[in-house]
Amino acid sequence: MVASSCSVPVRHETVKRGQSLASALDLQTVGTGADRWTVHVLGVHSDGGTLWIQIAMGLADDSVTLKLSSRATARHALAALAVLPRERSDRNQIVPVMCSV
Repeated sequence: MVASSCSVPVRHETVKRGQSLASALDLQTVGTGADRWTVHVLGVHSDGGTLWIQIAMGLADDSVTLKLSSRATARHALAALAVLPRERSDRNQIVPVMCSV
């Protein structure tokens, strides 16, 4: 196990998965035409079973946080980002990816 910055034990596999997903998402292009933007991964966090990846959506003040289940892949995350409207009232939205509600 690897300890996170908040002293909660995090399994090495979770850390490795988070790093892998972040690498797969960073600098990917989402959208088309005027709605096209580049993913910038700002941070990866875990609460044990769920990964949280903070994404900048091209603009410094526009970010979302992906809440990824243990089954979610980078492809799932990119699909969730692709359907987000660029103009949103909530600039720091949490986007569930493969999470049950």
